[in-house]
Amino acid sequence: MQVDVTYWKDKIGGEAVKKSVKVEPYGYRLTNIAEWRILVAAEDVEVKAFEPAVIEIEKVVIPKNTIVSPLSIMRHALGTVIDVFQPGEPKKVEDEKIITAVVFLPVISGRVERGELVGVINVRYVKTSALKRLKEAIVKELEEARWVPDKGGMVFE
Repeated sequence: MQVDVTYWKDKIGGEAVKKSVKVEPYGYRLTNIAEWRILVAAEDVEVKAFEPAVIEIEKVVIPKNTIVSPLSIMRHALGTVIDVFQPGEPKKVEDEKIITAVVFLPVISGRVERGELVGVINVRYVKTSALKRLKEAIVKELEEARWVPDKGGMVFE
């Protein structure tokens, strides 16, 4: 399927770029390996309660074959990180990424200062595969486990 992807070339609010790309459903398997990465403010920013703010952070390198999710615990007294930003064209899961900013949702007005911890992200390592191959692997596992339908749902035979 062909879709248009719109992204910020260098920074949020900077130059927006639109590019037509071909995409396909894709799946991955989570491994049992994960790590936390800390997000540290690289600038002083005044924030207002309930108004999202973009905060530049010290660069965080995200390894290839990983997915990122926020650790939804308020790590800063003023608010929480709701998303992270990687400048330029969106990268594939298989590529290394560099996070340079966060979208921060303050619940109290105040000042976030350079060097302060603003959040933490969970970096999960994955094994990638085409969704069709992933579906085939799941079906095979279910067949090998001999799952069969029952009136009450699925039961192990």
